[in-house]
Amino acid sequence: MKLRAAIVLCWLSLAWPVAAQRLSVTESAHDLSPTGPGSVKGASGYACLFCHAPHNVLSDQTPLWNHELSTQVYTPYSSTSYHQTGQQPIFGSSTKLCLSCHDGTIALGQTVSGGLIPTSGAMRASATLGSDLRSSHPVSISAPFADNGELNSMLFASPPRTADAAVKLPQNRVECTTCHEPHTPNLDPVVQKFLVRDSSNGQLCLSCHDPSRPTATFLRGWQTSRHAIASHSTGANPALGGYATVAANACMSCHSSHNGGTGGRVLRQSEEATCAACHSGTNLSPALPDVMGSFARSQYKHPVDLSGLHDRSENAAPLNVNRHAECFDCHNSHAAGGGGAPSAPAVQSSLLGASGVSAVDGVTLLQPAANEYEVCFKCHGNSSNKPQSPSFNNYGRTAYRGSYINVADPYNVRLNFQSQAARHNVMQPARAGISPSLRANMLDASGNSSGRSLAVGTYLYCTDCHNSDIARSIGGAGANGPHGSAFNHVLERGYDFEPIPATPGGSTMGVSYSSGVVGPYALCDKCHDVQNLIVNNDAVFREHKKHVVEEHAACATCHAPHGIQGGTNISNGHLVNFDIRIVGPNQNGILRMDTAARTCSLRCHGQDHDNKQY
Repeated sequence: MKLRAAIVLCWLSLAWPVAAQRLSVTESAHDLSPTGPGSVKGASGYACLFCHAPHNVLSDQTPLWNHELSTQVYTPYSSTSYHQTGQQPIFGSSTKLCLSCHDGTIALGQTVSGGLIPTSGAMRASATLGSDLRSSHPVSISAPFADNGELNSMLFASPPRTADAAVKLPQNRVECTTCHEPHTPNLDPVVQKFLVRDSSNGQLCLSCHDPSRPTATFLRGWQTSRHAIASHSTGANPALGGYATVAANACMSCHSSHNGGTGGRVLRQSEEATCAACHSGTNLSPALPDVMGSFARSQYKHPVDLSGLHDRSENAAPLNVNRHAECFDCHNSHAAGGGGAPSAPAVQSSLLGASGVSAVDGVTLLQPAANEYEVCFKCHGNSSNKPQSPSFNNYGRTAYRGSYINVADPYNVRLNFQSQAARHNVMQPARAGISPSLRANMLDASGNSSGRSLAVGTYLYCTDCHNSDIARSIGGAGANGPHGSAFNHVLERGYDFEPIPATPGGSTMGVSYSSGVVGPYALCDKCHDVQNLIVNNDAVFREHKKHVVEEHAACATCHAPHGIQGGTNISNGHLVNFDIRIVGPNQNGILRMDTAARTCSLRCHGQDHDNKQY
């Protein structure tokens, strides 16, 4: 009797000191006894029996393990940014013990000492991990750990440790019990998932992942990012982490440690679906602008591959293969939203932390990008597969310019903006005296002169033209950025092209002129006073009214929107670069405009010009 009593006391000591902290095992889903509170109930037995027993257990397992172990071979987590060697759960580790129930291959009541105890009910689907662990946080990682630059440096000490004493490394390994305490469900009182500590505001994750390290390329900026500080209410939605606000959910807003999205990620869902949970104008209070709706509301949208996945290895610059656009190609969710209002051309807060391509050579990867155009140049610079044929016309007709015949990469926007002949001031500051029609400030969507200054020395953003037509930045209710628009080429407002005639220079219906913020010339009118300084008081060309109002010529017919690589100051001043599917050579075979001599020789709208003075 004394021996039996001693064994019972020893057995109780295994669970009781831990269980007494807050809720105990008997008050948790791990109690599979007939009176347990969870969804699974055994036909007999007591709470501890389903995992532990004092006799006839697996002799080489501790602590007195009583559940049959799975013999499953697992597919471990892997990615191009994960540098550990793939490893199976180690025999004798807590991970191996946990998976004996949580991989779903062994009956929950299959004990060693008592055989099969029948059970009723089932585990939650999210608690059944299966054998494919690619979408779960890596486990059974043994020291020495591989440093990817984003981990806390204390993990590389001897012995290794985390930044939080509650987060342990049993036998110098990352195991299930690094994050979970299986005997106490509510050390985190909100989500109650047997976590080892309160994990609100990302505290559990930050015990190993360190955004403050200078080498933390992808996590740097987390502390001031919107995902870390936003007070928007989530309604304690479990699909967003379970806490009350975005800031409290922190990492768990987007990431799920187990059974994440498809494709071997620890995201809650597939990539865009994870973003859509908050950025579709739902689930948060106050609601965010509907970014995802921009992709669905019109034909003219940024070509986001909503079924694909971004991979960090794609950050090679420029993007020549597997050309696609995912949310993370333009946004770094760990840094986005931090900082104050920038000045063009510096990246806006939504682009903070995103990678880019150097404007100097078009190939050097910048991590992170400093300027907005560097982010755009990943695809719209030296990328070798421009334009996206044959589907690129889905974004609106692309003009074919006269200068394109003489340049190797005509759709390289980086090279267009570098032009010394004529360019919009995206990469280079605005110059004095170039455009007499230029307004002092941009017009907003209502026609008010309340936008940024257009003074000498200022810059434009790519998104001053390529933006949602209902963006908040112009007075609308939609999300800012080139996600989708009612206007071609994802433009913020109207910029119409003329129909292509049967032969270049032939007659065409043109574009009926109307002034204002809703007309076919509205995009240009945002910065250039089309009605007063071009049509009524033309100080440069003196034939604008005839061409624009009477002949219905579109701005795009004569002017290139970005810049003119290979152009000259004589032929291409004021961004003159004809669309040669609209404008053709005259009867003498000449297609030329001399902006210095103020003459043109060409055929347009069925009329020949031969050294015509203007």
